[in-house]
Parts: sequence; structure tokens; C-alpha cells
Amino acid sequence: MPDVSRPNPLLPSDLPHLSDAAAVEVLDFIHELLFRFEAHYADQIRRHYDQQRPDDCNSQIPPIGHSKPPF
Repeated sequence: MPDVSRPNPLLPSDLPHLSDAAAVEVLDFIHELLFRFEAHYADQIRRHYDQQRPDDCNSQIPPIGHSKPPF
């Protein structure tokens, strides 16, 4: 049984060879997964980063989609 307490790092040399089309499909899947993850956890992610900022930082980042247009 593999030791799951110490995961091995995934190195580029460990990745399998893919056809061009397969590489694009995997990339599209990863992008979609990341997009959905960020959309689902956006409030928690923002809250975490807000808590990491120093208290003396006066500039507040407006919520995504709620900023005024530049013109």
C-alpha cells in the first residue's frame, strides 16, 4: 500500500505524452474546473485575502462585478 502521508511531487517529466488534441482537452478541463472553483468559493477566497492584508492598508479592492466602469 502506498504511503499517502507523504505525497510525491508531480514533475513535468512524470507527465504522460499526449496528442495535441488531448492536451487541449485536458487544459480546457482544468480551466473550467478552476473557473467553477473560483466562482463557488469566491467569497471565502476574498475573505481570506482580506484577512491577510495589513490593517494600515486603506485601499479596498472592490468586489468582482461591482466596480464602476472606467468611463
